[in-house]
Amino acid sequence: MATTSNSFPLPSGAAPSTTASRPETVRRAVLAAMCLFLLFWLGYFIDKTWHWSLVNDAPQLSYLIFLMKHGMKPYRDIIEMNMPGTYLVHFAVLGMLGWSDLAWRVFDVLLIGVIGTAMVVIAWPYSRAAGIFSAVLFALFHGRDGMGETGERDLVIAALLLVAYACLFQVLRHGRAWPMLFVGFCAGYAATIKPIPLPMALLLVAVGVLAFRREARSIWSPLLFGLAGLAIAFAIVGGFLVHEGVLGLFLREEHEMLPFYAHLGDFDPHWMLMNSSTSSFRTLAVLALVLTMAMRCWRSWEERLLLTGIAFGIFSYFYQQKGTPYHRYPMIAFTLLWCGIVFFQALRQRGWMRWVAVGAVGYGVVLAPLYARTAAKRPWSQDYEEGLTRDLNALGGAGLSGHVQCLATSAECDTVLYRMKLMQATGLAYDYFVFNRRPGPVVTESQQRFWSQLEQNPPRAIVVTVGLYPSDRFGYDKLSLWPAFADYLGAHYRLYADRQFPMFEQRAIAYRLYVRKD
Repeated sequence: MATTSNSFPLPSGAAPSTTASRPETVRRAVLAAMCLFLLFWLGYFIDKTWHWSLVNDAPQLSYLIFLMKHGMKPYRDIIEMNMPGTYLVHFAVLGMLGWSDLAWRVFDVLLIGVIGTAMVVIAWPYSRAAGIFSAVLFALFHGRDGMGETGERDLVIAALLLVAYACLFQVLRHGRAWPMLFVGFCAGYAATIKPIPLPMALLLVAVGVLAFRREARSIWSPLLFGLAGLAIAFAIVGGFLVHEGVLGLFLREEHEMLPFYAHLGDFDPHWMLMNSSTSSFRTLAVLALVLTMAMRCWRSWEERLLLTGIAFGIFSYFYQQKGTPYHRYPMIAFTLLWCGIVFFQALRQRGWMRWVAVGAVGYGVVLAPLYARTAAKRPWSQDYEEGLTRDLNALGGAGLSGHVQCLATSAECDTVLYRMKLMQATGLAYDYFVFNRRPGPVVTESQQRFWSQLEQNPPRAIVVTVGLYPSDRFGYDKLSLWPAFADYLGAHYRLYADRQFPMFEQRAIAYRLYVRKD
Protein backbone atom coordinates (compact mmCIF):
# COMPACT_ATOMS: atom_id res chain seq x y z
CA MET A 1 0.00 0.00 0.00
CA ALA A 2 1.32 3.43 -0.85
CA THR A 3 1.93 5.65 2.09
CA THR A 4 1.11 8.86 0.24
CA SER A 5 -2.44 7.74 -0.52
CA ASN A 6 -3.20 7.34 3.15
CA SER A 7 -1.21 10.01 4.93
CA PHE A 8 -1.02 13.76 5.29
CA PRO A 9 0.21 15.70 2.23
CA LEU A 10 3.80 16.79 1.78
CA PRO A 11 4.50 20.52 1.49
CA SER A 12 3.23 22.05 -1.73
CA GLY A 13 5.64 21.45 -4.58
CA ALA A 14 8.10 19.62 -2.34
CA ALA A 15 9.44 16.10 -2.17
CA PRO A 16 11.31 14.31 0.58
CA SER A 17 14.95 15.30 0.59
CA THR A 18 17.71 12.74 0.97
CA THR A 19 20.41 15.30 1.73
CA ALA A 20 20.38 17.90 4.48
CA SER A 21 21.11 21.52 3.49
CA ARG A 22 22.42 24.04 6.00
CA PRO A 23 18.92 25.43 6.79
CA GLU A 24 17.67 21.87 7.19
CA THR A 25 20.53 21.08 9.57
CA VAL A 26 19.66 24.14 11.64
CA ARG A 27 15.97 23.13 11.64
CA ARG A 28 16.83 19.66 12.88
CA ALA A 29 19.04 21.08 15.63
CA VAL A 30 16.23 23.38 16.77
CA LEU A 31 13.75 20.50 16.81
CA ALA A 32 16.19 18.31 18.73
CA ALA A 33 16.67 21.07 21.32
CA MET A 34 12.88 21.45 21.58
CA CYS A 35 12.43 17.73 22.17
CA LEU A 36 15.10 17.71 24.86
CA PHE A 37 13.42 20.68 26.53
CA LEU A 38 10.04 18.93 26.52
CA LEU A 39 11.52 15.66 27.80
CA PHE A 40 13.27 17.55 30.60
CA TRP A 41 9.92 18.87 31.83
CA LEU A 42 8.38 15.42 31.49
CA GLY A 43 11.14 14.07 33.72
CA TYR A 44 10.62 16.97 36.13
CA PHE A 45 6.91 16.15 36.36
CA ILE A 46 7.53 12.45 37.03
CA ASP A 47 10.22 13.17 39.61
CA LYS A 48 8.12 15.74 41.51
CA THR A 49 5.00 13.55 41.53
CA TRP A 50 6.57 10.18 42.27
CA HIS A 51 5.35 10.47 45.86
CA TRP A 52 1.68 10.86 44.88
CA SER A 53 -0.70 9.00 47.15
CA LEU A 54 -3.43 6.60 46.13
CA VAL A 55 -6.60 8.71 46.17
CA ASN A 56 -9.97 9.07 44.45
CA ASP A 57 -11.25 6.30 42.15
CA ALA A 58 -8.11 4.12 42.09
CA PRO A 59 -8.29 2.93 45.72
CA GLN A 60 -12.09 2.76 45.57
CA LEU A 61 -11.96 0.35 42.64
CA SER A 62 -9.03 -1.54 44.14
CA TYR A 63 -11.11 -1.94 47.29
CA LEU A 64 -13.65 -3.87 45.21
CA ILE A 65 -10.85 -6.26 44.28
CA PHE A 66 -10.02 -6.55 47.99
CA LEU A 67 -13.65 -7.52 48.64
CA MET A 68 -13.55 -10.10 45.84
CA LYS A 69 -10.37 -11.62 47.22
CA HIS A 70 -12.18 -12.05 50.54
CA GLY A 71 -15.16 -13.89 49.15
CA MET A 72 -17.55 -11.34 47.69
CA LYS A 73 -18.70 -11.95 44.12
CA PRO A 74 -19.06 -9.17 41.55
CA TYR A 75 -22.63 -8.51 40.38
CA ARG A 76 -23.95 -10.82 43.11
CA ASP A 77 -22.66 -9.55 46.45
CA ILE A 78 -21.10 -6.28 45.29
CA ILE A 79 -23.71 -3.68 44.36
CA GLU A 80 -22.23 -1.45 41.66
CA MET A 81 -22.03 -1.02 37.89
CA ASN A 82 -18.40 -1.26 36.70
CA MET A 83 -17.68 -3.59 33.81
CA PRO A 84 -15.41 -6.63 34.20
CA GLY A 85 -12.62 -5.16 32.08
CA THR A 86 -12.07 -2.61 34.85
CA TYR A 87 -11.80 -5.35 37.47
CA LEU A 88 -9.22 -7.25 35.43
CA VAL A 89 -7.07 -4.13 35.00
CA HIS A 90 -7.01 -3.69 38.77
CA PHE A 91 -6.39 -7.39 39.34
CA ALA A 92 -3.41 -7.16 36.99
CA VAL A 93 -1.93 -4.04 38.59
CA LEU A 94 -2.37 -5.34 42.15
CA GLY A 95 -1.06 -8.77 41.20
CA MET A 96 2.03 -7.58 39.33
CA LEU A 97 2.91 -4.29 41.05
CA GLY A 98 1.42 -4.69 44.52
CA TRP A 99 -1.03 -2.82 46.71
CA SER A 100 1.10 0.23 47.54
CA ASP A 101 0.74 3.85 46.48
CA LEU A 102 3.93 3.50 44.45
CA ALA A 103 2.49 0.60 42.47
CA TRP A 104 -0.35 2.73 41.17
CA ARG A 105 2.03 5.61 40.42
CA VAL A 106 4.15 3.23 38.35
CA PHE A 107 1.03 2.06 36.52
CA ASP A 108 0.03 5.64 35.72
CA VAL A 109 3.50 6.43 34.35
CA LEU A 110 3.39 3.24 32.28
CA LEU A 111 0.04 4.32 30.84
CA ILE A 112 1.32 7.70 29.72
CA GLY A 113 4.38 5.91 28.36
CA VAL A 114 2.18 3.61 26.26
CA ILE A 115 0.16 6.59 25.03
CA GLY A 116 3.33 8.50 24.18
CA THR A 117 4.87 5.57 22.33
CA ALA A 118 1.70 5.09 20.26
CA MET A 119 1.70 8.80 19.40
CA VAL A 120 5.33 8.68 18.26
CA VAL A 121 4.63 5.61 16.08
CA ILE A 122 1.60 7.28 14.49
CA ALA A 123 3.42 10.58 13.86
CA TRP A 124 6.73 8.99 12.78
CA PRO A 125 6.37 9.39 8.97
CA TYR A 126 5.53 13.07 9.33
CA SER A 127 7.88 14.19 12.08
CA ARG A 128 9.46 12.42 15.01
CA ALA A 129 9.29 15.70 16.89
CA ALA A 130 5.51 15.85 16.36
CA GLY A 131 5.00 12.63 18.30
CA ILE A 132 7.23 13.78 21.17
CA PHE A 133 5.50 17.19 21.23
CA SER A 134 2.04 15.60 21.46
CA ALA A 135 3.05 12.88 23.91
CA VAL A 136 4.73 15.22 26.40
CA LEU A 137 1.90 17.77 26.28
CA PHE A 138 -0.66 15.05 26.93
CA ALA A 139 1.33 13.60 29.84
CA LEU A 140 1.69 17.04 31.41
CA PHE A 141 -1.97 17.93 30.77
CA HIS A 142 -2.89 14.74 32.58
CA GLY A 143 -0.48 15.64 35.37
CA ARG A 144 -1.95 19.10 35.87
CA ASP A 145 -5.30 17.42 36.66
CA GLY A 146 -3.71 16.17 39.87
CA MET A 147 -3.17 12.89 41.67
CA GLY A 148 -6.90 12.19 41.78
CA GLU A 149 -6.89 11.28 38.07
CA THR A 150 -4.09 8.70 38.06
CA GLY A 151 -4.76 5.37 36.33
CA GLU A 152 -8.37 6.28 35.56
CA ARG A 153 -10.56 4.09 33.34
CA ASP A 154 -10.76 6.61 30.51
CA LEU A 155 -6.97 6.97 30.57
CA VAL A 156 -6.71 3.20 30.07
CA ILE A 157 -9.26 3.45 27.24
CA ALA A 158 -7.24 6.25 25.61
CA ALA A 159 -4.09 4.10 25.81
CA LEU A 160 -5.82 1.06 24.30
CA LEU A 161 -7.38 3.03 21.45
CA LEU A 162 -4.14 4.79 20.57
CA VAL A 163 -2.31 1.46 20.44
CA ALA A 164 -5.11 0.17 18.20
CA TYR A 165 -4.64 3.23 15.97
CA ALA A 166 -0.88 2.75 15.83
CA CYS A 167 -1.37 -0.86 14.71
CA LEU A 168 -4.05 0.12 12.18
CA PHE A 169 -1.75 2.75 10.68
CA GLN A 170 0.87 0.04 10.19
CA VAL A 171 -1.76 -1.87 8.22
CA LEU A 172 -2.53 1.19 6.09
CA ARG A 173 1.11 2.09 5.51
CA HIS A 174 2.67 -1.30 4.93
CA GLY A 175 -0.18 -3.59 3.89
CA ARG A 176 0.44 -6.14 6.65
CA ALA A 177 -2.57 -7.97 7.99
CA TRP A 178 -1.25 -9.34 11.30
CA PRO A 179 -1.36 -5.99 13.19
CA MET A 180 -5.15 -6.25 12.86
CA LEU A 181 -4.99 -8.80 15.69
CA PHE A 182 -3.86 -6.04 18.05
CA VAL A 183 -6.30 -3.54 16.54
CA GLY A 184 -9.17 -5.87 17.42
CA PHE A 185 -7.81 -6.84 20.83
CA CYS A 186 -6.97 -3.35 22.12
CA ALA A 187 -10.13 -1.67 20.84
CA GLY A 188 -12.23 -4.64 21.94
CA TYR A 189 -10.77 -4.67 25.44
CA ALA A 190 -11.45 -0.93 25.73
CA ALA A 191 -15.13 -1.81 25.23
CA THR A 192 -14.98 -4.18 28.22
CA ILE A 193 -14.01 -1.26 30.48
CA LYS A 194 -16.83 0.94 29.23
CA PRO A 195 -19.17 0.01 26.39
CA ILE A 196 -18.80 3.35 24.59
CA PRO A 197 -15.71 2.27 22.53
CA LEU A 198 -17.49 -0.77 21.03
CA PRO A 199 -18.57 1.05 17.81
CA MET A 200 -15.00 2.35 17.47
CA ALA A 201 -13.64 -1.18 17.76
CA LEU A 202 -15.90 -2.38 14.97
CA LEU A 203 -15.08 0.69 12.86
CA LEU A 204 -11.32 0.20 13.16
CA VAL A 205 -11.59 -3.44 12.10
CA ALA A 206 -13.78 -2.39 9.16
CA VAL A 207 -11.27 0.28 8.08
CA GLY A 208 -8.46 -2.27 8.01
CA VAL A 209 -10.56 -4.60 5.87
CA LEU A 210 -11.59 -1.80 3.48
CA ALA A 211 -7.97 -0.74 3.08
CA PHE A 212 -7.16 -4.19 1.71
CA ARG A 213 -10.22 -4.11 -0.53
CA ARG A 214 -9.13 -0.76 -2.03
CA GLU A 215 -5.86 -2.37 -3.04
CA ALA A 216 -7.74 -5.28 -4.65
CA ARG A 217 -6.32 -7.69 -2.10
CA SER A 218 -8.08 -10.46 -0.22
CA ILE A 219 -9.99 -9.15 2.79
CA TRP A 220 -10.07 -12.46 4.63
CA SER A 221 -6.68 -12.15 6.32
CA PRO A 222 -7.24 -8.70 7.95
CA LEU A 223 -10.86 -9.62 8.74
CA LEU A 224 -9.91 -12.83 10.51
CA PHE A 225 -7.05 -11.18 12.41
CA GLY A 226 -9.32 -8.32 13.50
CA LEU A 227 -12.15 -10.59 14.58
CA ALA A 228 -9.70 -12.86 16.39
CA GLY A 229 -8.42 -9.87 18.38
CA LEU A 230 -11.96 -8.93 19.35
CA ALA A 231 -12.74 -12.52 20.28
CA ILE A 232 -9.65 -12.82 22.49
CA ALA A 233 -10.55 -9.64 24.39
CA PHE A 234 -14.13 -10.76 24.96
CA ALA A 235 -13.04 -14.32 25.80
CA ILE A 236 -10.73 -13.09 28.56
CA VAL A 237 -13.53 -11.13 30.17
CA GLY A 238 -16.06 -13.89 29.57
CA GLY A 239 -13.71 -16.41 31.16
CA PHE A 240 -13.43 -14.23 34.26
CA LEU A 241 -17.23 -14.02 34.55
CA VAL A 242 -17.66 -17.76 34.07
CA HIS A 243 -14.93 -18.47 36.62
CA GLU A 244 -16.73 -16.26 39.14
CA GLY A 245 -20.06 -17.87 38.24
CA VAL A 246 -21.71 -14.50 37.51
CA LEU A 247 -22.06 -14.35 33.71
CA GLY A 248 -25.85 -14.29 33.82
CA LEU A 249 -25.89 -11.75 36.65
CA PHE A 250 -23.50 -9.50 34.71
CA LEU A 251 -25.67 -9.54 31.60
CA ARG A 252 -28.77 -8.73 33.63
CA GLU A 253 -27.23 -6.04 35.79
CA GLU A 254 -25.37 -4.29 32.99
CA HIS A 255 -28.60 -4.18 31.02
CA GLU A 256 -30.24 -2.36 33.94
CA MET A 257 -27.65 -0.68 36.17
CA LEU A 258 -25.27 0.68 33.54
CA PRO A 259 -27.91 2.71 31.65
CA PHE A 260 -29.21 3.97 35.00
CA TYR A 261 -25.72 5.09 36.01
CA ALA A 262 -24.95 6.58 32.59
CA HIS A 263 -27.75 9.10 32.94
CA LEU A 264 -27.38 10.02 36.60
CA GLY A 265 -25.78 13.31 35.69
CA ASP A 266 -27.91 16.30 34.81
CA PHE A 267 -25.21 18.90 34.37
CA ASP A 268 -25.95 21.85 32.14
CA PRO A 269 -24.49 21.32 28.62
CA HIS A 270 -22.91 24.77 28.74
CA TRP A 271 -21.19 23.90 32.04
CA MET A 272 -19.90 20.66 30.56
CA LEU A 273 -18.66 22.47 27.46
CA MET A 274 -16.73 25.00 29.53
CA ASN A 275 -15.18 22.21 31.60
CA SER A 276 -14.38 19.98 28.64
CA SER A 277 -10.96 21.56 28.15
CA THR A 278 -8.76 24.51 29.08
CA SER A 279 -8.20 27.79 27.25
CA SER A 280 -4.67 26.69 26.33
CA PHE A 281 -5.94 23.43 24.85
CA ARG A 282 -8.66 25.23 22.89
CA THR A 283 -6.05 27.63 21.50
CA LEU A 284 -3.96 24.75 20.17
CA ALA A 285 -7.05 23.08 18.67
CA VAL A 286 -8.19 26.25 16.89
CA LEU A 287 -4.72 26.85 15.41
CA ALA A 288 -4.60 23.24 14.18
CA LEU A 289 -8.04 23.61 12.62
CA VAL A 290 -6.98 26.77 10.76
CA LEU A 291 -3.89 25.03 9.39
CA THR A 292 -5.85 21.90 8.48
CA MET A 293 -8.30 23.93 6.42
CA ALA A 294 -5.46 25.80 4.72
CA MET A 295 -3.47 22.65 3.87
CA ARG A 296 -6.61 20.64 2.95
CA CYS A 297 -5.12 17.60 4.68
CA TRP A 298 -8.47 16.30 5.92
CA ARG A 299 -8.67 14.36 2.64
CA SER A 300 -6.21 11.69 3.79
CA TRP A 301 -7.26 8.43 5.43
CA GLU A 302 -5.07 9.00 8.44
CA GLU A 303 -6.32 12.52 9.15
CA ARG A 304 -9.90 11.35 8.85
CA LEU A 305 -9.21 8.56 11.29
CA LEU A 306 -7.66 10.98 13.78
CA LEU A 307 -10.65 13.30 13.41
CA THR A 308 -12.87 10.28 14.03
CA GLY A 309 -10.93 9.60 17.22
CA ILE A 310 -11.47 13.19 18.32
CA ALA A 311 -15.19 12.89 17.55
CA PHE A 312 -15.34 9.70 19.63
CA GLY A 313 -13.63 11.47 22.53
CA ILE A 314 -16.09 14.36 22.39
CA PHE A 315 -19.05 11.99 22.25
CA SER A 316 -17.68 9.91 25.13
CA TYR A 317 -17.22 12.98 27.32
CA PHE A 318 -20.71 14.37 26.78
CA TYR A 319 -22.48 11.00 26.78
CA GLN A 320 -21.19 10.21 30.28
CA GLN A 321 -22.74 13.46 31.57
CA LYS A 322 -20.43 13.69 34.57
CA GLY A 323 -17.98 16.40 33.52
CA THR A 324 -15.08 14.83 35.43
CA PRO A 325 -11.52 15.60 34.22
CA TYR A 326 -10.59 12.04 33.29
CA HIS A 327 -13.60 11.67 30.98
CA ARG A 328 -11.79 14.11 28.68
CA TYR A 329 -8.71 11.98 28.14
CA PRO A 330 -9.61 10.21 24.86
CA MET A 331 -10.61 13.57 23.34
CA ILE A 332 -7.51 15.34 24.68
CA ALA A 333 -5.14 12.58 23.52
CA PHE A 334 -6.45 12.36 19.95
CA THR A 335 -6.68 16.14 19.62
CA LEU A 336 -3.12 16.77 20.81
CA LEU A 337 -1.81 14.07 18.47
CA TRP A 338 -3.65 15.64 15.55
CA CYS A 339 -2.39 19.10 16.57
CA GLY A 340 1.21 17.92 16.69
CA ILE A 341 1.11 16.33 13.24
CA VAL A 342 -0.61 19.37 11.69
CA PHE A 343 1.78 21.87 13.28
CA PHE A 344 4.93 20.07 12.23
CA GLN A 345 3.63 19.51 8.71
CA ALA A 346 2.81 23.21 8.47
CA LEU A 347 6.37 24.08 9.49
CA ARG A 348 7.39 22.80 6.06
CA GLN A 349 4.91 25.06 4.27
CA ARG A 350 5.62 28.56 2.97
CA GLY A 351 4.27 31.92 4.01
CA TRP A 352 1.80 32.59 6.79
CA MET A 353 1.11 28.91 7.50
CA ARG A 354 4.70 28.37 8.57
CA TRP A 355 4.58 31.33 10.95
CA VAL A 356 1.29 30.19 12.46
CA ALA A 357 2.86 26.76 13.00
CA VAL A 358 5.95 28.33 14.58
CA GLY A 359 3.72 30.26 16.97
CA ALA A 360 1.63 27.17 17.79
CA VAL A 361 4.66 24.98 18.50
CA GLY A 362 6.25 27.75 20.55
CA TYR A 363 3.04 28.13 22.53
CA GLY A 364 3.01 24.38 23.24
CA VAL A 365 6.64 24.50 24.36
CA VAL A 366 5.81 27.34 26.77
CA LEU A 367 2.86 25.35 28.15
CA ALA A 368 5.06 22.38 29.08
CA PRO A 369 6.79 23.94 32.13
CA LEU A 370 3.54 25.63 33.19
CA TYR A 371 1.69 22.29 33.17
CA ALA A 372 4.58 20.51 34.89
CA ARG A 373 4.86 23.05 37.70
CA THR A 374 1.09 23.04 38.21
CA ALA A 375 1.16 19.24 38.53
CA ALA A 376 4.02 19.35 41.02
CA LYS A 377 2.27 21.89 43.26
CA ARG A 378 -1.36 20.82 43.05
CA PRO A 379 -2.52 19.65 46.49
CA TRP A 380 -4.94 16.91 47.44
CA SER A 381 -6.26 17.12 50.98
CA GLN A 382 -6.28 13.86 52.91
CA ASP A 383 -7.75 15.30 56.11
CA TYR A 384 -10.84 13.12 55.72
CA GLU A 385 -8.83 9.90 55.50
CA GLU A 386 -6.69 10.83 58.48
CA GLY A 387 -9.70 11.77 60.59
CA LEU A 388 -11.71 8.65 59.79
CA THR A 389 -8.67 6.44 60.34
CA ARG A 390 -8.27 7.85 63.87
CA ASP A 391 -11.97 7.37 64.63
CA LEU A 392 -12.04 3.78 63.35
CA ASN A 393 -8.90 2.91 65.28
CA ALA A 394 -10.53 4.32 68.39
CA LEU A 395 -13.50 2.00 67.80
CA GLY A 396 -11.40 -1.11 67.47
CA GLY A 397 -9.35 -0.81 64.29
CA ALA A 398 -8.78 -4.27 62.81
CA GLY A 399 -11.58 -5.65 64.96
CA LEU A 400 -14.08 -3.72 62.81
CA SER A 401 -13.32 -5.82 59.74
CA GLY A 402 -16.63 -7.14 58.45
CA HIS A 403 -18.54 -4.83 60.80
CA VAL A 404 -18.21 -1.38 59.22
CA GLN A 405 -20.18 0.16 56.36
CA CYS A 406 -19.52 3.15 54.10
CA LEU A 407 -22.44 5.09 52.67
CA ALA A 408 -20.81 7.38 50.15
CA THR A 409 -20.37 8.26 46.52
CA SER A 410 -16.91 9.75 46.97
CA ALA A 411 -13.93 7.48 47.42
CA GLU A 412 -12.48 8.66 50.73
CA CYS A 413 -14.32 6.22 53.00
CA ASP A 414 -13.44 3.21 50.82
CA THR A 415 -9.86 4.48 50.65
CA VAL A 416 -9.62 4.32 54.45
CA LEU A 417 -11.03 0.77 54.53
CA TYR A 418 -8.63 -0.20 51.73
CA ARG A 419 -5.62 1.12 53.62
CA MET A 420 -6.75 -0.41 56.94
CA LYS A 421 -7.65 -3.71 55.20
CA LEU A 422 -11.16 -3.70 56.67
CA MET A 423 -13.97 -5.66 55.04
CA GLN A 424 -17.31 -3.93 54.66
CA ALA A 425 -20.41 -5.46 56.20
CA THR A 426 -22.19 -5.39 52.81
CA GLY A 427 -21.24 -5.10 49.16
CA LEU A 428 -22.73 -1.64 48.53
CA ALA A 429 -20.11 0.38 46.70
CA TYR A 430 -21.91 3.61 45.74
CA ASP A 431 -24.80 4.99 47.73
CA TYR A 432 -26.56 6.66 44.79
CA PHE A 433 -28.05 3.25 44.07
CA VAL A 434 -30.01 3.41 47.33
CA PHE A 435 -30.41 7.17 47.86
CA ASN A 436 -31.83 8.64 44.69
CA ARG A 437 -34.45 11.26 43.95
CA ARG A 438 -35.55 9.34 40.85
CA PRO A 439 -36.80 6.02 42.20
CA GLY A 440 -37.18 3.13 39.83
CA PRO A 441 -36.51 -0.60 39.46
CA VAL A 442 -32.73 -0.21 39.86
CA VAL A 443 -33.05 1.81 43.06
CA THR A 444 -35.72 -0.49 44.49
CA GLU A 445 -33.74 -3.64 43.76
CA SER A 446 -30.51 -2.13 45.10
CA GLN A 447 -32.27 -1.15 48.32
CA GLN A 448 -33.62 -4.67 48.70
CA ARG A 449 -30.22 -6.26 48.12
CA PHE A 450 -28.50 -3.88 50.52
CA TRP A 451 -31.21 -4.33 53.17
CA SER A 452 -30.94 -8.11 52.93
CA GLN A 453 -27.16 -8.00 53.45
CA LEU A 454 -27.60 -5.47 56.26
CA GLU A 455 -30.01 -7.71 58.14
CA GLN A 456 -27.68 -10.69 57.80
CA ASN A 457 -24.70 -8.72 59.10
CA PRO A 458 -25.65 -5.49 60.94
CA PRO A 459 -22.51 -3.30 61.04
CA ARG A 460 -21.18 -1.96 64.33
CA ALA A 461 -20.23 1.31 62.64
CA ILE A 462 -21.75 3.19 59.68
CA VAL A 463 -19.97 6.09 57.97
CA VAL A 464 -22.26 8.51 56.09
CA THR A 465 -20.23 10.76 53.79
CA VAL A 466 -21.30 13.86 51.88
CA GLY A 467 -19.41 16.05 49.49
CA LEU A 468 -19.71 14.71 45.96
CA TYR A 469 -22.39 14.31 43.32
CA PRO A 470 -24.95 12.93 42.66
CA SER A 471 -26.64 11.79 45.89
CA ASP A 472 -24.38 13.83 48.15
CA ARG A 473 -25.61 17.11 46.70
CA PHE A 474 -28.48 16.80 49.18
CA GLY A 475 -26.08 16.69 52.13
CA TYR A 476 -27.16 14.46 54.96
CA ASP A 477 -30.74 14.97 53.81
CA LYS A 478 -30.03 12.24 51.25
CA LEU A 479 -31.04 9.79 53.99
CA SER A 480 -34.60 11.10 53.68
CA LEU A 481 -34.68 9.74 50.14
CA TRP A 482 -35.01 6.30 51.76
CA PRO A 483 -37.17 6.86 54.87
CA ALA A 484 -37.10 3.21 55.97
CA PHE A 485 -33.31 3.26 56.25
CA ALA A 486 -33.32 6.67 57.96
CA ASP A 487 -35.69 5.26 60.59
CA TYR A 488 -33.51 2.15 61.00
CA LEU A 489 -30.41 4.28 61.49
CA GLY A 490 -32.14 6.46 64.10
CA ALA A 491 -33.53 3.49 65.98
CA HIS A 492 -30.40 1.34 66.20
CA TYR A 493 -27.43 3.74 65.98
CA ARG A 494 -26.14 6.80 67.80
CA LEU A 495 -23.93 9.55 66.45
CA TYR A 496 -20.32 9.01 67.48
CA ALA A 497 -18.52 11.69 65.45
CA ASP A 498 -19.45 14.54 63.10
CA ARG A 499 -16.42 15.75 61.11
CA GLN A 500 -16.19 18.54 58.55
CA PHE A 501 -13.16 19.38 56.44
CA PRO A 502 -12.08 22.39 54.38
CA MET A 503 -13.12 22.60 50.76
CA PHE A 504 -10.72 21.14 48.24
CA GLU A 505 -11.03 20.14 44.59
CA GLN A 506 -14.01 22.54 44.42
CA ARG A 507 -16.04 20.60 46.98
CA ALA A 508 -16.55 20.39 50.71
CA ILE A 509 -16.49 16.97 52.33
CA ALA A 510 -17.71 15.68 55.68
CA TYR A 511 -18.78 12.49 57.42
CA ARG A 512 -20.89 11.36 60.31
CA LEU A 513 -19.87 8.16 62.08
CA TYR A 514 -22.62 6.17 63.74
CA VAL A 515 -22.19 3.22 66.15
CA ARG A 516 -24.76 0.66 67.25
CA LYS A 517 -26.55 1.54 70.47
CA ASP A 518 -26.07 -1.95 71.84
